[in-house]
Amino acid sequence: MTTDLFAPPRPVEALADLFANVWQLGYVCSDLDRGIDFMREQFGLSHCVEVPTDTARVLDHRDEQVDWEARIAMGARGGLIVELIEPVSGDVDFYRRFLPRDGSFGVRLHHLATHVPVGDDVWEHIRELLAGLGLRFDHTVLIPDRVRAGYVDTSAELGHLLEICQLQPADIELFTGLVRDSA
Repeated sequence: MTTDLFAPPRPVEALADLFANVWQLGYVCSDLDRGIDFMREQFGLSHCVEVPTDTARVLDHRDEQVDWEARIAMGARGGLIVELIEPVSGDVDFYRRFLPRDGSFGVRLHHLATHVPVGDDVWEHIRELLAGLGLRFDHTVLIPDRVRAGYVDTSAELGHLLEICQLQPADIELFTGLVRDSA
């Protein structure tokens, strides 16, 4: 079982530093209930729970709030967290574009989630690093007292997005417990 999933993260001086801090694989699915069943039956991800999203606010690349609704489940099997996201409504095309175009059921890789220290200074440093590479936070999910998570579109280069997370102690405790309980 991974016990150091949330060890103090490597400082970010280059985007590749983020890979040392990966804690989650994010997948989108066209139906969350089917996605949970699929991951359990096909891959043995038996410990997967839906998490509330009602307190989340989502900002676009201009830091303006957008309508957003998604269902999310988290699972683990003694290591990296697996996130399943069903885009429901609002500004969710950045999820849907990874799903089968014909509307059929699918579970597809969406992002690698990394964590960085909390603080506006760290966030602005990463924003400047991204800007220097022609990248940006396209969407940012804010959950009070839990997380600030910015999605960076690296799909043209890597085939997936990066999700850069500043995890508060409550989320670290939640996810550490999820991993512990799944082992």
